[in-house]
Amino acid sequence: MRRLFWFLSGAAAGASIVVWVKRTITSVSEKMTPANIADLISSAVRRMVMGFSDAVSLLIDRYRNRNSLDTSGMSAESPDEALQPVRRHNPPRQRTSHR
Repeated sequence: MRRLFWFLSGAAAGASIVVWVKRTITSVSEKMTPANIADLISSAVRRMVMGFSDAVSLLIDRYRNRNSLDTSGMSAESPDEALQPVRRHNPPRQRTSHR
């Protein structure tokens, strides 16, 4: 009786794994068609171009704002100092006995 139980349990597990693998392979093969790969590549290139154009427009805006601050005379610090991040000192953390 025990041998029959374990045989049937193994057969059920094996059959379910075969069904899962078949579904996975089918879904992956549908995603890997040339049309879908071309769509993925084109969308990735489109995202990269949009990111690059956003970065360029941000740099242009910052450059224009920096020049406007220089001409207005409102900024007492140099433009290079205005663009540098503020550095703050972080005190050392208290050591504990547990790690």
